[in-house]
Amino acid sequence: MKKIILLGTILIAGLTSVKAQSVDLIPKIGINFASQSASTLSGEKTKTGFTGGVALDMHFKESAFSFQPELNFVSRGLKFKDGNTTSKYNFNYLEVPLFAKYKFDMVYINAGPYVGFQLNGSDKFKELYGSKPRTVDLGLQFGAGVAIPAGPGKVIIDGRYALGLSDLSKGPGTVRNRGFNLSLGYAIPLK
Repeated sequence: MKKIILLGTILIAGLTSVKAQSVDLIPKIGINFASQSASTLSGEKTKTGFTGGVALDMHFKESAFSFQPELNFVSRGLKFKDGNTTSKYNFNYLEVPLFAKYKFDMVYINAGPYVGFQLNGSDKFKELYGSKPRTVDLGLQFGAGVAIPAGPGKVIIDGRYALGLSDLSKGPGTVRNRGFNLSLGYAIPLK
């Protein structure tokens, strides 16, 4: 919890120092297709879960670039098939991606690092991999989307891929998060 408070404080301090021409608040919800790359397993499958959160899109004056920090809940994990038995493992994360975003009219691309904090599933992780997990996940996210004008704001349809770089296992072998998500949001102009 202390890490989350510290990260939030750093994020707010950074946001207040950025000189943006305009800012959009983007609440969003979506679906996540998660898996884990594990050197000690075979037969892992993609698990479908929920994602939701909020973003601030900070546009720079007379530029197609913007900076977009986010705070998201993401359901990660995997399905694992062992013979005739399929087991589902849910590992929920609170993630903070920091995107550089470039717009081509209504279409955009984005990329940047993220940090994720595991909220649950330590016992399930130990059952599956034989060790307790590291609860902080660092990685990269990149994707694209479209911003469709609607009313005073824009409807945002976003797709992205998350590539976990951290080895989540404290035991033998490596475990890394992977995932693709689709979300729907609405950009509300703030200034």
